[in-house]
Amino acid sequence: MVLDDARNKLANDYQFSLDELRPRPSDVGPLVRLIQSRLNTEHAKLLSYDALTMIFDSSDGSMRDDGNKAAHEAPHADRVDSVLEVTLTKPQRDLLGNIYYFAHGKEPDFERAA
Repeated sequence: MVLDDARNKLANDYQFSLDELRPRPSDVGPLVRLIQSRLNTEHAKLLSYDALTMIFDSSDGSMRDDGNKAAHEAPHADRVDSVLEVTLTKPQRDLLGNIYYFAHGKEPDFERAA
């Protein structure tokens, strides 16, 4: 959900179509570099190459793939909790925190996932 929110904000703020922001796995790197070249200074501080890759990479085992599986397999009321239950490494949690801040303008509350 957070990754989709960030993708939608990039589309709106930087005039990308949503189709452009749904790359094939082989096109993720070039898309990330294109987006990095357009980001303003504030957004560039939040969205590193790794954070942007997390937003767009939908290959098997990626954060997006795992989150989609967790969200789609859970009942609607449990979707947020099911996504938060995914074990995140410290670097992943930091990247996701930056992505959340970019998308929502506030710090995330990951306490439930700890």
